[in-house]
Amino acid sequence: MPIIVVLLGVISTSYSPANGQNAQGDDKPPEVIQGGSWKDDFWQGKLEQSENIDVQLSFLLLKYTEQLHWKQTWKEHFAEGEFWQTEAISDSVRLAWDEDGQEFYSAGIYTSTVFYAGRAVDWVFSEWKYSGTPEGVFIQFRTGETQNPDDGWSGWMVPRMGNFEYLCAYTLPSGNTDCFTNLNGINSSPYIQYRASFKSDHPSTTVELYDIDFLYGIHCLSGSALSIPIPPADLREWESVLISSTVPADTTLVIDVVTTDGTVLIPDAMNGTSLKGIDPHDHPVIQLRASLTTTDASVSPGIDVWGLKWIIWHRQFIPIAGR
Repeated sequence: MPIIVVLLGVISTSYSPANGQNAQGDDKPPEVIQGGSWKDDFWQGKLEQSENIDVQLSFLLLKYTEQLHWKQTWKEHFAEGEFWQTEAISDSVRLAWDEDGQEFYSAGIYTSTVFYAGRAVDWVFSEWKYSGTPEGVFIQFRTGETQNPDDGWSGWMVPRMGNFEYLCAYTLPSGNTDCFTNLNGINSSPYIQYRASFKSDHPSTTVELYDIDFLYGIHCLSGSALSIPIPPADLREWESVLISSTVPADTTLVIDVVTTDGTVLIPDAMNGTSLKGIDPHDHPVIQLRASLTTTDASVSPGIDVWGLKWIIWHRQFIPIAGR
């Protein structure tokens, strides 16, 4: 897989004019910075401490006590699926030749066999590889409680696409595309099935799906996480909390705003909860603390993003009058 590097920048609000001028070299005041914020999207996870917590593909959730892989790669396994203008050949599934045998179909669908995990599990992650550009294959998933799909199964779904949660990369010189996705939003269940939709703009060229991999598992029943301390520069007033989270049935998620010694300033904060009651002089540094629980090991609450917003002091620019 290609390595994706995310650079995390820090913006300084300080201003040090030279000779009474701003950064552009004129006498206009600098642009006023409207507030400030900090957030963690869990691409790497900026935590001071945690217990029974995993951070996977931009998502914080209860730690897995068990994780397993299932990978579909061989022709015989692909051949057990359903085909429409597609075929299994040479350890892959591809767009088939049309009825005349002169060109490849421009579109086709392959529906996989049903995979059984042995018990209800949380579907964590999927990765697949195919020939050509990212537009060539589109994958959907559905899950259920029975071996044969019926009305109780979910509809065909794509994962909830957040920050860096669904990525496809076309690589050279191989000419292949690698995709990976957090399966956030795909229902926990014992059974899963995928459907691949193929597309080609060139009748002389087919598109081949080489393999697909699933990661799945079950969770600890409780855990906690503490953000790094957050000390804004030029803090004038704490403003609000930023939270994007998922709380399935049978789970709980409680996020508190705390001091660095663990004193709770605001319990059970939600997205948009006001921080204006926190004195910035008494509490210039605060943290976020999450407590996660579940009564069903196949599901976990999770956090996509958490953070804080605040207001900074406006720096005044006073031109120096010449004699």
